[in-house]
Amino acid sequence: MDTSPAGMIARLDGSLARVGEDVVLRRNTLGPGGVQIPFDATVRAQVRGYEPAELTAAVIQGDSRVILSPTQIEQAGWPGATAAPVTGDRRVPRRGDVVLVQGTPRHVFAAAPKYVGGVLVRIELQVRGQAG
Repeated sequence: MDTSPAGMIARLDGSLARVGEDVVLRRNTLGPGGVQIPFDATVRAQVRGYEPAELTAAVIQGDSRVILSPTQIEQAGWPGATAAPVTGDRRVPRRGDVVLVQGTPRHVFAAAPKYVGGVLVRIELQVRGQAG
């Protein structure tokens, strides 16, 4: 088994292709005159609810865990060149971004990127909002 960052990403991509679903990542960017323009990217993700034993003060009933690979995010150029500068890795969704799950908007509450050898290999999101 290839334990390099590239191997880890390839395994995650394969798993998401088999058992994941398409979701849309959305970040609002500033357009001319300060108009909010959504920048979307369709990516594969695994979406699941939290088990009762996983619930805490920060993880509440109705929240979901979304697992993403950096592959399609990078291919889409998300969040776009006009996105406001951020501290950290631009490819990692942040609080305030939206994940459309089966067309329903879920707001990013927390993000946990995983790096191996300085390479982004996986992103786990906690999303909250209209579960459908």
